[in-house]
Amino acid sequence: MHKSPEYAVWAAMLQRCLNRNHARWADWGGRGIKVCEEWRKFERFIADVGLRPSSKHSLDRIDNDGNYEPGNVRWATSKEQSRNKRAPGKLIV
Repeated sequence: MHKSPEYAVWAAMLQRCLNRNHARWADWGGRGIKVCEEWRKFERFIADVGLRPSSKHSLDRIDNDGNYEPGNVRWATSKEQSRNKRAPGKLIV
């Protein structure tokens, strides 16, 4: 399972939120977006989120200013995600 598309998505989520050296950290971790403690283990993440429905789906936070946690994450197509973007330059204080 560690070579699965879901594992790659999970690992990228952690990097964006936890690794200050990640190129896009400012857009996630730097904005205060966190990964819940349970999801730091891949098995818990996949148990809650499930398998990706298709290669056209990627991980999406329902509340774009919210954390990666149960109830705020879904698999979504790029069309669905395009309707769920934050306003450019929006800051969280």
